[in-house]
Amino acid sequence: MARYIVKLTDPKSNVDYFLEWSTIVDAPVTYGMSEIEFREYYREYYGTSSDAILNGRLDRVNLTGISAVGGTLNEVTRNNRAGENETNISLQEILENYCINHASWRQ
Repeated sequence: MARYIVKLTDPKSNVDYFLEWSTIVDAPVTYGMSEIEFREYYREYYGTSSDAILNGRLDRVNLTGISAVGGTLNEVTRNNRAGENETNISLQEILENYCINHASWRQ
């Protein structure tokens, strides 16, 4: 099961959101959050021993938009099932549904 870290940027506010994307469900498995919140989430979920791995993954995310090695954000999200009833939705709709209009990952 592959989980990638994805960064989406709101073009209106220029705010970056980080979330985890599952290639099993072809959709986000977390809501979008700031990089600081994402680091906190990641440490809670995977443990503090994952810090070195996380730093490398976030370096790739900040360069390319996704932590996948050799893949692009568009390739990974193109055939998503992130919409209602597992329908395919646009990156803008993912940004709105999973980042802008979401509850905190802690709730």
